[in-house]
Amino acid sequence: MDVFAFKFTTLYRLLFITAITIHAGFACTSEQLQNRQDGLPAPAMLRNSPMVDGEVAPPDNIKSIQLYRGDRKTSVPAIELGSNEYVTLRFDELGESGRMFRVRVRHRDSDWSHSSVMRGFYLSGYQEDLISGGQPSAVQRPYYTHYSYQFPNDNMQVQFSGNYLLEVLDYETSQPLFSVPFFVYENTGRIDMNLEELYGMDARYLVHHQPFARYHYPSFVISPNLDLQFYFVQNRFWGRARAADTHDMSETGVYRSYLTRPQSFVGVYEFRPLNLQRYDDPGPEVIDIQPETTPPRVRLYRDVVNLDVNPRRRTPALHGFPRDDNRARYVDVRFELQLPAREATDLPVYIYGPFNNWTIREQNRMEYREATDSYVGRAVVKEGDYDYKYAIVEDGEVDDLRLDASFATTSQEYTTLVYYRDPEFRSDRLLQILTGFPQ
Repeated sequence: MDVFAFKFTTLYRLLFITAITIHAGFACTSEQLQNRQDGLPAPAMLRNSPMVDGEVAPPDNIKSIQLYRGDRKTSVPAIELGSNEYVTLRFDELGESGRMFRVRVRHRDSDWSHSSVMRGFYLSGYQEDLISGGQPSAVQRPYYTHYSYQFPNDNMQVQFSGNYLLEVLDYETSQPLFSVPFFVYENTGRIDMNLEELYGMDARYLVHHQPFARYHYPSFVISPNLDLQFYFVQNRFWGRARAADTHDMSETGVYRSYLTRPQSFVGVYEFRPLNLQRYDDPGPEVIDIQPETTPPRVRLYRDVVNLDVNPRRRTPALHGFPRDDNRARYVDVRFELQLPAREATDLPVYIYGPFNNWTIREQNRMEYREATDSYVGRAVVKEGDYDYKYAIVEDGEVDDLRLDASFATTSQEYTTLVYYRDPEFRSDRLLQILTGFPQ
Protein backbone atom coordinates (compact mmCIF):
# COMPACT_ATOMS: atom_id res chain seq x y z
CA MET A 1 0.00 0.00 0.00
CA ASP A 2 1.44 3.43 -0.92
CA VAL A 3 1.71 6.32 1.54
CA PHE A 4 -1.31 8.20 0.14
CA ALA A 5 -3.53 5.13 0.34
CA PHE A 6 -2.38 4.42 3.89
CA LYS A 7 -3.13 7.98 5.04
CA PHE A 8 -6.53 7.95 3.32
CA THR A 9 -7.46 4.62 4.93
CA THR A 10 -6.34 5.83 8.36
CA LEU A 11 -8.32 9.08 8.02
CA TYR A 12 -11.41 7.18 6.88
CA ARG A 13 -11.21 4.87 9.91
CA LEU A 14 -10.81 7.80 12.30
CA LEU A 15 -13.82 9.59 10.78
CA PHE A 16 -15.87 6.38 10.96
CA ILE A 17 -14.98 5.78 14.61
CA THR A 18 -15.77 9.42 15.47
CA ALA A 19 -19.15 9.22 13.73
CA ILE A 20 -20.07 6.00 15.54
CA THR A 21 -19.01 7.50 18.89
CA ILE A 22 -21.04 10.68 18.39
CA HIS A 23 -24.05 8.69 17.24
CA ALA A 24 -23.86 6.36 20.23
CA GLY A 25 -23.57 9.31 22.58
CA PHE A 26 -26.89 10.74 21.42
CA ALA A 27 -28.67 7.41 21.00
CA CYS A 28 -31.59 6.63 23.28
CA THR A 29 -33.31 3.27 23.53
CA SER A 30 -37.06 2.84 23.37
CA GLU A 31 -36.90 1.64 27.00
CA GLN A 32 -35.43 4.96 28.10
CA LEU A 33 -37.94 6.92 26.01
CA GLN A 34 -40.83 4.90 27.42
CA ASN A 35 -39.64 5.47 30.97
CA ARG A 36 -39.37 9.23 30.35
CA GLN A 37 -42.95 9.29 29.09
CA ASP A 38 -44.13 7.36 32.15
CA GLY A 39 -42.15 9.47 34.60
CA LEU A 40 -39.69 6.67 35.45
CA PRO A 41 -35.92 7.11 35.37
CA ALA A 42 -33.95 5.06 32.86
CA PRO A 43 -33.29 1.59 34.39
CA ALA A 44 -29.58 2.21 34.95
CA MET A 45 -30.38 5.50 36.72
CA LEU A 46 -32.39 3.79 39.44
CA ARG A 47 -30.35 3.33 42.58
CA ASN A 48 -29.77 -0.29 43.56
CA SER A 49 -30.38 -1.38 39.96
CA PRO A 50 -28.84 -4.74 38.93
CA MET A 51 -27.65 -3.02 35.74
CA VAL A 52 -24.03 -1.87 35.52
CA ASP A 53 -22.97 1.64 34.56
CA GLY A 54 -23.32 2.05 30.78
CA GLU A 55 -25.52 -1.00 30.28
CA VAL A 56 -28.46 -0.44 27.91
CA ALA A 57 -31.83 -2.07 28.59
CA PRO A 58 -33.49 -3.69 25.55
CA PRO A 59 -36.59 -2.38 23.79
CA ASP A 60 -39.88 -4.23 24.23
CA ASN A 61 -39.46 -6.38 21.11
CA ILE A 62 -36.13 -7.89 22.29
CA LYS A 63 -36.75 -10.77 24.70
CA SER A 64 -35.11 -13.74 26.45
CA ILE A 65 -31.55 -12.40 26.54
CA GLN A 66 -28.98 -14.90 27.84
CA LEU A 67 -25.20 -14.66 28.14
CA TYR A 68 -23.05 -17.48 29.51
CA ARG A 69 -19.70 -19.20 29.03
CA GLY A 70 -19.52 -21.78 26.26
CA ASP A 71 -22.53 -24.10 26.19
CA ARG A 72 -23.21 -24.06 29.95
CA LYS A 73 -26.28 -21.92 30.56
CA THR A 74 -25.68 -21.99 34.32
CA SER A 75 -22.15 -20.57 34.06
CA VAL A 76 -21.00 -17.04 34.82
CA PRO A 77 -20.17 -15.12 31.59
CA ALA A 78 -16.43 -15.14 32.32
CA ILE A 79 -13.67 -16.46 30.03
CA GLU A 80 -9.96 -16.94 30.61
CA LEU A 81 -7.66 -14.67 28.62
CA GLY A 82 -5.63 -16.58 26.02
CA SER A 83 -7.82 -19.70 26.22
CA ASN A 84 -10.29 -21.17 23.73
CA GLU A 85 -13.23 -20.19 25.91
CA TYR A 86 -16.04 -18.01 24.60
CA VAL A 87 -19.30 -16.46 25.73
CA THR A 88 -22.60 -17.28 24.03
CA LEU A 89 -25.28 -14.64 23.52
CA ARG A 90 -28.87 -15.66 22.76
CA PHE A 91 -31.92 -13.48 22.30
CA ASP A 92 -35.25 -13.25 20.45
CA GLU A 93 -36.74 -10.44 18.41
CA LEU A 94 -40.52 -10.41 18.18
CA GLY A 95 -41.72 -9.68 14.66
CA GLU A 96 -42.52 -11.11 11.24
CA SER A 97 -39.03 -11.31 9.73
CA GLY A 98 -35.39 -11.54 10.78
CA ARG A 99 -32.68 -8.97 10.24
CA MET A 100 -29.00 -8.22 10.91
CA PHE A 101 -27.44 -6.53 13.94
CA ARG A 102 -24.09 -4.91 14.61
CA VAL A 103 -21.97 -6.01 17.57
CA ARG A 104 -19.41 -4.00 19.54
CA VAL A 105 -17.29 -4.90 22.56
CA ARG A 106 -16.19 -2.24 25.08
CA HIS A 107 -13.64 -2.52 27.89
CA ARG A 108 -14.60 -1.06 31.30
CA ASP A 109 -12.82 -0.48 34.59
CA SER A 110 -13.61 -2.36 37.79
CA ASP A 111 -16.46 0.03 38.72
CA TRP A 112 -17.81 -0.13 35.12
CA SER A 113 -16.69 3.39 34.35
CA HIS A 114 -15.09 4.11 30.96
CA SER A 115 -11.68 2.51 30.49
CA SER A 116 -8.64 4.45 29.28
CA VAL A 117 -7.38 1.46 27.27
CA MET A 118 -7.64 2.10 23.53
CA ARG A 119 -9.56 -0.39 21.45
CA GLY A 120 -6.45 -1.53 19.57
CA PHE A 121 -4.94 -2.74 22.85
CA TYR A 122 -7.90 -4.72 24.16
CA LEU A 123 -9.28 -6.06 20.85
CA SER A 124 -7.81 -7.36 17.62
CA GLY A 125 -9.65 -7.85 14.35
CA TYR A 126 -12.64 -5.80 13.19
CA GLN A 127 -14.09 -2.85 15.06
CA GLU A 128 -17.59 -4.30 14.73
CA ASP A 129 -19.07 -7.71 13.99
CA LEU A 130 -22.44 -8.81 12.61
CA ILE A 131 -25.26 -11.04 13.83
CA SER A 132 -27.34 -12.54 11.04
CA GLY A 133 -29.08 -15.74 10.03
CA GLY A 134 -31.50 -15.97 12.93
CA GLN A 135 -33.71 -19.03 13.39
CA PRO A 136 -37.39 -18.26 12.72
CA SER A 137 -39.93 -19.60 15.16
CA ALA A 138 -42.20 -22.46 14.13
CA VAL A 139 -45.08 -20.85 16.04
CA GLN A 140 -46.94 -17.59 15.80
CA ARG A 141 -49.00 -15.50 18.22
CA PRO A 142 -46.46 -13.91 18.33
CA TYR A 143 -43.87 -14.82 15.68
CA TYR A 144 -40.22 -14.27 16.58
CA THR A 145 -36.66 -14.90 15.37
CA HIS A 146 -34.03 -16.46 17.64
CA TYR A 147 -30.40 -15.32 17.37
CA SER A 148 -27.17 -16.79 18.69
CA TYR A 149 -23.69 -15.24 18.72
CA GLN A 150 -20.30 -16.25 20.14
CA PHE A 151 -17.39 -14.06 21.22
CA PRO A 152 -14.40 -14.17 20.68
CA ASN A 153 -14.48 -15.42 17.08
CA ASP A 154 -12.52 -15.16 13.82
CA ASN A 155 -13.58 -11.53 13.39
CA MET A 156 -12.87 -10.15 16.88
CA GLN A 157 -10.49 -11.39 19.57
CA VAL A 158 -9.84 -10.10 23.08
CA GLN A 159 -6.31 -9.14 24.24
CA PHE A 160 -6.82 -7.51 27.66
CA SER A 161 -8.49 -8.76 30.82
CA GLY A 162 -11.21 -6.91 32.71
CA ASN A 163 -14.88 -5.97 32.61
CA TYR A 164 -16.61 -5.80 29.22
CA LEU A 165 -19.91 -4.77 27.70
CA LEU A 166 -21.14 -6.65 24.65
CA GLU A 167 -23.32 -4.19 22.72
CA VAL A 168 -25.93 -5.10 20.10
CA LEU A 169 -26.83 -2.28 17.70
CA ASP A 170 -29.39 -1.66 14.98
CA TYR A 171 -27.74 -2.54 11.67
CA GLU A 172 -29.11 0.47 9.75
CA THR A 173 -28.75 3.25 12.32
CA SER A 174 -26.05 1.86 14.65
CA GLN A 175 -28.32 2.82 17.56
CA PRO A 176 -27.56 0.65 20.64
CA LEU A 177 -30.45 -1.74 21.26
CA PHE A 178 -29.11 -3.48 24.35
CA SER A 179 -25.88 -4.50 26.05
CA VAL A 180 -24.82 -7.22 28.49
CA PRO A 181 -21.79 -7.42 30.83
CA PHE A 182 -19.17 -10.17 30.77
CA PHE A 183 -15.66 -10.76 32.13
CA VAL A 184 -12.22 -11.73 30.85
CA TYR A 185 -9.85 -12.88 33.60
CA GLU A 186 -6.18 -13.91 33.68
CA ASN A 187 -6.47 -16.81 36.14
CA THR A 188 -3.47 -15.43 38.02
CA GLY A 189 -2.99 -16.06 41.73
CA ARG A 190 -5.21 -18.17 44.00
CA ILE A 191 -8.32 -17.01 45.79
CA ASP A 192 -10.64 -18.48 48.39
CA MET A 193 -13.67 -17.04 50.13
CA ASN A 194 -15.85 -17.64 53.17
CA LEU A 195 -18.85 -15.99 54.80
CA GLU A 196 -19.66 -14.96 58.32
CA GLU A 197 -23.31 -14.86 59.32
CA LEU A 198 -24.36 -11.74 61.22
CA TYR A 199 -27.51 -11.26 63.29
CA GLY A 200 -29.31 -8.25 64.65
CA MET A 201 -28.00 -5.90 61.96
CA ASP A 202 -31.36 -4.18 61.45
CA ALA A 203 -35.03 -4.54 62.27
CA ARG A 204 -36.08 -6.11 58.93
CA TYR A 205 -33.77 -9.06 58.43
CA LEU A 206 -32.44 -11.79 60.66
CA VAL A 207 -29.30 -12.74 58.76
CA HIS A 208 -26.61 -10.80 56.91
CA HIS A 209 -23.61 -12.24 55.07
CA GLN A 210 -20.17 -10.73 55.51
CA PRO A 211 -17.78 -12.04 52.79
CA PHE A 212 -14.05 -12.54 53.40
CA ALA A 213 -11.52 -13.26 50.63
CA ARG A 214 -7.86 -14.40 50.75
CA TYR A 215 -5.79 -13.85 47.62
CA HIS A 216 -2.31 -15.32 47.07
CA TYR A 217 -1.11 -12.59 44.75
CA PRO A 218 1.48 -12.94 41.93
CA SER A 219 5.01 -11.53 42.16
CA PHE A 220 4.38 -8.61 39.79
CA VAL A 221 2.04 -7.07 42.39
CA ILE A 222 4.43 -4.81 44.32
CA SER A 223 2.01 -2.90 46.56
CA PRO A 224 -1.18 -4.94 47.08
CA ASN A 225 -2.84 -2.21 49.12
CA LEU A 226 -2.41 0.20 46.19
CA ASP A 227 -2.56 -2.12 43.18
CA LEU A 228 -5.39 -4.54 44.07
CA GLN A 229 -9.13 -4.04 44.43
CA PHE A 230 -11.71 -6.64 45.49
CA TYR A 231 -15.41 -6.67 44.61
CA PHE A 232 -18.15 -8.94 45.94
CA VAL A 233 -21.37 -9.67 44.01
CA GLN A 234 -24.48 -11.45 45.24
CA ASN A 235 -26.58 -13.60 42.87
CA ARG A 236 -24.91 -12.21 39.72
CA PHE A 237 -26.45 -8.76 40.03
CA TRP A 238 -23.30 -7.12 38.68
CA GLY A 239 -24.60 -3.57 39.09
CA ARG A 240 -24.78 -4.13 42.85
CA ALA A 241 -21.13 -5.12 43.26
CA ARG A 242 -19.62 -3.91 46.55
CA ALA A 243 -15.97 -2.92 46.82
CA ALA A 244 -14.10 -4.38 49.78
CA ASP A 245 -13.52 -1.58 52.28
CA THR A 246 -11.16 -3.36 54.72
CA HIS A 247 -7.83 -5.06 54.00
CA ASP A 248 -5.20 -7.07 55.86
CA MET A 249 -1.58 -7.86 54.87
CA SER A 250 -0.53 -9.71 58.01
CA GLU A 251 0.14 -12.95 56.10
CA THR A 252 3.15 -13.04 53.77
CA GLY A 253 2.17 -13.21 50.11
CA VAL A 254 -1.54 -13.08 50.94
CA TYR A 255 -3.87 -10.10 50.69
CA ARG A 256 -7.10 -10.37 52.69
CA SER A 257 -10.10 -8.18 51.88
CA TYR A 258 -13.61 -8.04 53.23
CA LEU A 259 -16.66 -5.87 53.71
CA THR A 260 -17.27 -4.16 57.02
CA ARG A 261 -20.44 -5.18 58.81
CA PRO A 262 -22.50 -2.16 57.70
CA GLN A 263 -21.68 -3.06 54.07
CA SER A 264 -22.60 -6.75 54.40
CA PHE A 265 -25.26 -8.38 52.20
CA VAL A 266 -28.75 -9.31 53.31
CA GLY A 267 -28.55 -13.08 53.52
CA VAL A 268 -32.25 -13.87 52.98
CA TYR A 269 -32.66 -12.55 49.46
CA GLU A 270 -35.45 -14.74 48.11
CA PHE A 271 -36.83 -15.64 44.67
CA ARG A 272 -40.18 -17.05 43.63
CA PRO A 273 -40.22 -19.93 41.09
CA LEU A 274 -42.17 -20.02 37.82
CA ASN A 275 -42.26 -23.30 35.87
CA LEU A 276 -43.49 -22.69 32.32
CA GLN A 277 -41.57 -25.29 30.31
CA ARG A 278 -44.88 -25.89 28.54
CA TYR A 279 -47.62 -23.36 29.12
CA ASP A 280 -50.29 -26.02 28.40
CA ASP A 281 -48.70 -28.40 30.94
CA PRO A 282 -47.35 -25.96 33.53
CA GLY A 283 -46.00 -26.24 37.04
CA PRO A 284 -47.97 -25.89 40.29
CA GLU A 285 -47.90 -22.07 40.16
CA VAL A 286 -50.49 -21.94 37.32
CA ILE A 287 -54.22 -21.88 38.07
CA ASP A 288 -55.74 -21.18 34.64
CA ILE A 289 -54.83 -21.22 30.91
CA GLN A 290 -56.54 -19.38 28.04
CA PRO A 291 -54.98 -20.81 24.84
CA GLU A 292 -57.42 -19.04 22.50
CA THR A 293 -56.03 -15.56 23.18
CA THR A 294 -53.08 -13.90 21.38
CA PRO A 295 -50.66 -14.51 22.95
CA PRO A 296 -52.01 -17.34 25.13
CA ARG A 297 -52.73 -16.24 28.69
CA VAL A 298 -51.64 -17.94 31.89
CA ARG A 299 -52.96 -17.00 35.33
CA LEU A 300 -50.86 -17.77 38.40
CA TYR A 301 -52.04 -18.53 41.90
CA ARG A 302 -51.99 -15.53 44.17
CA ASP A 303 -48.68 -14.85 45.92
CA VAL A 304 -49.12 -13.84 49.55
CA VAL A 305 -46.22 -12.26 51.39
CA ASN A 306 -45.11 -14.40 54.37
CA LEU A 307 -47.53 -17.23 53.54
CA ASP A 308 -44.96 -19.65 52.13
CA VAL A 309 -45.70 -22.45 54.59
CA ASN A 310 -43.27 -24.99 53.11
CA PRO A 311 -41.25 -23.20 50.41
CA ARG A 312 -39.00 -25.18 48.10
CA ARG A 313 -35.30 -24.96 48.94
CA ARG A 314 -33.46 -23.65 45.92
CA THR A 315 -29.92 -22.75 44.85
CA PRO A 316 -30.10 -20.27 41.97
CA ALA A 317 -27.29 -20.20 39.44
CA LEU A 318 -29.01 -18.44 36.60
CA HIS A 319 -32.37 -16.77 37.13
CA GLY A 320 -33.95 -17.59 33.77
CA PHE A 321 -33.93 -20.56 31.42
CA PRO A 322 -36.08 -19.72 28.37
CA ARG A 323 -36.51 -22.59 25.95
CA ASP A 324 -34.26 -22.29 22.89
CA ASP A 325 -36.15 -24.55 20.49
CA ASN A 326 -38.16 -22.78 17.80
CA ARG A 327 -41.49 -24.21 18.98
CA ALA A 328 -41.35 -22.40 22.32
CA ARG A 329 -44.18 -19.87 22.71
CA TYR A 330 -44.48 -16.49 24.35
CA VAL A 331 -47.37 -16.25 26.80
CA ASP A 332 -49.07 -13.44 28.67
CA VAL A 333 -48.63 -14.26 32.37
CA ARG A 334 -50.95 -12.74 34.97
CA PHE A 335 -49.40 -12.27 38.43
CA GLU A 336 -51.31 -11.51 41.62
CA LEU A 337 -49.88 -10.40 44.97
CA GLN A 338 -51.53 -9.91 48.34
CA LEU A 339 -49.81 -7.90 51.07
CA PRO A 340 -50.40 -8.19 54.80
CA ALA A 341 -51.71 -5.06 56.48
CA ARG A 342 -48.31 -4.16 57.93
CA GLU A 343 -46.80 -4.15 54.42
CA ALA A 344 -49.54 -2.03 52.82
CA THR A 345 -48.08 0.70 50.63
CA ASP A 346 -49.10 3.53 48.34
CA LEU A 347 -45.87 3.10 46.38
CA PRO A 348 -45.91 1.45 42.94
CA VAL A 349 -45.33 -2.31 42.88
CA TYR A 350 -43.68 -4.02 39.90
CA ILE A 351 -43.14 -7.54 38.58
CA TYR A 352 -39.42 -8.04 38.35
CA GLY A 353 -37.45 -10.88 36.77
CA PRO A 354 -35.19 -12.14 33.98
CA PHE A 355 -38.08 -11.96 31.49
CA ASN A 356 -37.86 -8.15 31.72
CA ASN A 357 -34.09 -8.16 32.35
CA TRP A 358 -34.56 -7.16 36.01
CA THR A 359 -35.65 -3.69 34.98
CA ILE A 360 -38.50 -1.54 36.25
CA ARG A 361 -40.96 -1.15 33.37
CA GLU A 362 -44.30 0.61 33.34
CA GLN A 363 -45.99 -2.27 31.49
CA ASN A 364 -45.08 -4.53 34.44
CA ARG A 365 -46.49 -2.19 37.06
CA MET A 366 -49.17 -3.87 39.16
CA GLU A 367 -52.65 -2.44 39.70
CA TYR A 368 -54.27 -2.53 43.11
CA ARG A 369 -57.80 -3.96 43.06
CA GLU A 370 -59.89 -3.15 46.07
CA ALA A 371 -62.42 -5.93 45.42
CA THR A 372 -59.79 -8.63 45.96
CA ASP A 373 -57.42 -6.56 48.13
CA SER A 374 -54.57 -7.57 45.86
CA TYR A 375 -52.20 -6.30 43.17
CA VAL A 376 -52.51 -7.64 39.63
CA GLY A 377 -49.97 -7.28 36.79
CA ARG A 378 -48.77 -8.93 33.60
CA ALA A 379 -45.58 -9.85 31.81
CA VAL A 380 -44.87 -11.45 28.44
CA VAL A 381 -42.75 -14.55 29.15
CA LYS A 382 -41.27 -17.23 26.91
CA GLU A 383 -41.82 -20.84 27.92
CA GLY A 384 -39.10 -21.93 30.34
CA ASP A 385 -38.11 -21.88 34.02
CA TYR A 386 -37.64 -18.59 35.87
CA ASP A 387 -37.08 -16.82 39.16
CA TYR A 388 -38.99 -13.62 39.81
CA LYS A 389 -39.63 -11.08 42.54
CA TYR A 390 -41.85 -8.12 43.36
CA ALA A 391 -40.24 -4.70 43.70
CA ILE A 392 -41.18 -1.29 45.05
CA VAL A 393 -39.69 1.96 43.78
CA GLU A 394 -39.28 4.80 46.26
CA ASP A 395 -37.37 8.04 45.66
CA GLY A 396 -35.61 6.61 42.63
CA GLU A 397 -34.43 3.44 44.37
CA VAL A 398 -35.45 -0.18 43.77
CA ASP A 399 -36.48 -2.10 46.89
CA ASP A 400 -36.87 -5.78 45.96
CA LEU A 401 -36.51 -7.08 49.52
CA ARG A 402 -39.52 -5.63 51.31
CA LEU A 403 -41.96 -8.10 49.73
CA ASP A 404 -39.85 -11.24 50.28
CA ALA A 405 -40.84 -14.08 52.56
CA SER A 406 -39.64 -13.92 56.16
CA PHE A 407 -38.24 -17.44 56.10
CA ALA A 408 -36.02 -17.57 53.03
CA THR A 409 -34.80 -20.91 51.70
CA THR A 410 -32.66 -19.87 48.74
CA SER A 411 -28.91 -20.27 49.11
CA GLN A 412 -27.09 -17.09 48.16
CA GLU A 413 -24.45 -17.27 45.42
CA TYR A 414 -21.43 -14.96 45.69
CA THR A 415 -18.77 -13.93 43.19
CA THR A 416 -15.41 -12.44 44.18
CA LEU A 417 -13.43 -10.45 41.61
CA VAL A 418 -9.80 -9.34 42.05
CA TYR A 419 -8.58 -6.41 39.93
CA TYR A 420 -5.07 -5.08 39.33
CA ARG A 421 -4.54 -1.42 38.44
CA ASP A 422 -2.15 -1.65 35.49
CA PRO A 423 0.38 1.23 35.77
CA GLU A 424 1.08 1.28 32.03
CA PHE A 425 -2.51 1.44 30.79
CA ARG A 426 -3.93 3.12 33.92
CA SER A 427 -6.85 0.72 33.77
CA ASP A 428 -8.09 -2.35 35.65
CA ARG A 429 -7.13 -5.89 34.72
CA LEU A 430 -9.13 -8.78 36.15
CA LEU A 431 -6.68 -11.23 37.70
CA GLN A 432 -9.05 -13.75 39.26
CA ILE A 433 -12.74 -14.57 39.69
CA LEU A 434 -14.45 -17.07 41.99
CA THR A 435 -18.15 -17.97 42.10
CA GLY A 436 -19.92 -20.32 44.49
CA PHE A 437 -22.05 -20.85 47.59
CA PRO A 438 -19.54 -20.35 50.42
CA GLN A 439 -20.42 -21.54 53.90
